[in-house]
This record gives sequence, structure tokens and C-alpha cells, in this order.
Amino acid sequence: MFKKFLIFIFPVFLLLTAVLCFSIPNSAYAKDNKTVTVYYFYGKPRCDTCKKIEKYTKEAVEENFSKEIKSGKISFQAVDSDKPENKHFLNDYGLYTKAVIVSEKINGKEVKYKNLDKIWKLTNDEKQFKNYIKKEVKSSLEG
Repeated sequence: MFKKFLIFIFPVFLLLTAVLCFSIPNSAYAKDNKTVTVYYFYGKPRCDTCKKIEKYTKEAVEENFSKEIKSGKISFQAVDSDKPENKHFLNDYGLYTKAVIVSEKINGKEVKYKNLDKIWKLTNDEKQFKNYIKKEVKSSLEG
């Protein structure tokens, strides 16, 4: 009786173990395959404040994450949301104006994103603006 039980249970155990190993990434695996994209979405017209947001965001990423940029863990992309091929981002992220989005991806698939909506309040303080970007990107990379 015990032998029959083992013959039945052992394959089930192996199957469940395989499913768990391949379907639930552990945190080390997820971190190794995680990338963060910092998007700046803009359209036309482009006012001075909008240009400043792009400049500060790009500088904050480049100044604080040069190692991660070189390794491909972090990237910055300015995206013209007026172009037809980029219109999907408006729906994907619920955008209605210029925005900075931090997107977390595992194995190239987005798993989480955050709209950094405080950028508009911080445009007149470059240091606070860049610290905000740095904090949010770091949080996404580590989270």
C-alpha cells in the first residue's frame, strides 16, 4: 500500500516542484532580470517648463545611475506622445499631459509603473526635482 502511495505522490511532487520553480521568480532572479525605464512624455507645443522637466529628469538619471545605464538596468527615453506610433502610451498610462513615468520590467515585460506627478510642483527647485527622480528610480530598481 505504501509503495502505491509513493508511486502516485512522487510524480505529483515533482510536477508541483517544477511548476513552482519555473513560474514564481524568487527575488534574486527577479532583480537580476529587472530593468527600469524612465520615460518623459511630451507633445507639442513644448513650453520652457516642459523642456526643463525633460532636462532635469535626464540629468538626474545620468548623474545618479551611470553604472546602471552602462549595464542596461536603467534607461531614459523621451517620447513624443503626438506621434501615431506612441499614442498607445496615452491609454497605457492614462496620460493627459506631459509626464515622467518610471516603468519596472522583468524579462522585458512591464510589471509595475509609477507616474511621478510631483514634477510639476518641483520644477522651480532643480535640487528637489532631481532628488525626487533619484529616489523614485532607486525605489523602482530595488523594489
